[in-house]
This record gives sequence, C-alpha cells and structure tokens, in this order.
Amino acid sequence: MPGRVYLCYEVGSFPVNLIPPHIRWDEKKEPMYTRHEECVMMRRQVKKSKGFDIDFTQFRSVFNYRPVDLDDLDYKEYSLATETTTELLKRLSQNSLKNYNSELFTEYEFLKVVKANTYMCTGPGRMYFITFEVRDPYDNLLKLFQTRVRHDYDVTDYYILCRPKPYQKVKCVGSSKTHKSLA
Repeated sequence: MPGRVYLCYEVGSFPVNLIPPHIRWDEKKEPMYTRHEECVMMRRQVKKSKGFDIDFTQFRSVFNYRPVDLDDLDYKEYSLATETTTELLKRLSQNSLKNYNSELFTEYEFLKVVKANTYMCTGPGRMYFITFEVRDPYDNLLKLFQTRVRHDYDVTDYYILCRPKPYQKVKCVGSSKTHKSLA
C-alpha cells in the first residue's frame, strides 16, 4: 500500500528548484483547483495507480510524492556519493527483476528505467515507485514492469513489489517459446 499523501508546500512558498521544470506549473496561469481539491486529486491518483502513475502537471502545490528527474544524469539527491540517482534506480530495478525472475522462473531482460516517483520514509530512507522496460523472451516484445522498493541509503533495500504493469495491451509470459519444461 502506498504511503499517506500530504501537502509539503503551498503555491508560492516552495523553492523554485524543488520541482523539475518538466512538471512545474506555470505561475502565470490562474489556479485551476483549490489546495483541498489538489489534495483530493493527488490522493485519488496515488490510490488508483498505487503510487506509480501521477500527473504532477496538474498540481501547483508540492506534496510528499515527487517525480524523479531521469534526465539529470549527475543528480545525487536520492543516492549515495558512489552512484547517481539514475544508477540507483537502474540497480533497484535490476535487482527487483532478478528476484521476480528467480521466484517465478521467468527470464525477463531489463532494458531501462522509464519513470519513477518517490517519497521520504520515516527513518533514513525513501520509497521508490519505479516503472521500467523489459524484453519478454517469449515474443521479444518490450513490456513495462513496476517495482516498489524502500531504499534505506547505506543500510539495505527492501523489495516490496515487482510486477508487470497492469492493463497493458500485451501478454507477459517471461520464458522463451522453445523453453523446455522440467517434467
């Protein structure tokens, strides 16, 4: 279950660089929603998508859920000095998929991180909601997967969920057509 949604900053009270430009609301536009309406919309999106698919462009306020900027390759706000945020998300996704493949006897191949959202956890860590692309050996098509991981900086990672993204218009099999059964 995703964490609770709460307001961090109201419009005009947060640092300009807090939200990446690709989702920042244009301050010159008139507000479309009240602060309360934004909170309700955010909660609905988090609940419906389990934290993975949030349209941050609808909000003027800043909430605890935030998008991760994948285009800033040197960004290190959420990671240790030894790896960038992009490298961290890739590592978390690959390890999560490795666990998934091992548990379900599948052979999905990790390709790239597509997007990620995050929020600060109690204690030293962050919760990540990562959507990533895999190749399915069954039909060699690209599919989307989602993983939810709690990353406690230099302590450990807790892999909570890994799954094919729901409601894709493709079937996820995970093993090649020529794969022979053990029976």
